[in-house]
Amino acid sequence: MSEMEMDAKLLLGMRLRKFRKENGYSQSHIANVLGIERSTYTYYETGKTVPVIFDLMRLADLYDTSMDDLLGFHADQSDPLAFGDPRQPVRTAVRRKERYLSEVVQDLSSEERQLLAFYRSAKPVERRQFFESLRNGRRKEHRRTTV
Repeated sequence: MSEMEMDAKLLLGMRLRKFRKENGYSQSHIANVLGIERSTYTYYETGKTVPVIFDLMRLADLYDTSMDDLLGFHADQSDPLAFGDPRQPVRTAVRRKERYLSEVVQDLSSEERQLLAFYRSAKPVERRQFFESLRNGRRKEHRRTTV
């Protein structure tokens, strides 16, 4: 694993923790929303693992923010959790972002790419309805497996 990849995972984890705390949620609550174990979500915040794009989209929706903001691409320059060092020249930061996004896209499955395309083409109301149906489906599935 490259140093840049490790840095990106740690920064993402710190941003996830920041958004969660700012919104007053516990790790358990977020894990329930995502339909995952709390320990899995803890790994996200510590940078040990990275959420799948689908879960990142749900978190952005939950926190009422964009994916770019969640990932730190539009963070205030004074934000220490912004993606990249704000003192770097703009071109270097842009190249770093492009490289990172290229790696992320390469790791996406065909289904994840289709989901992302659907999400981007959907109207805001369709996005909310889509996430609500997914949440309801996860809750039903969770109830079936725990009964």
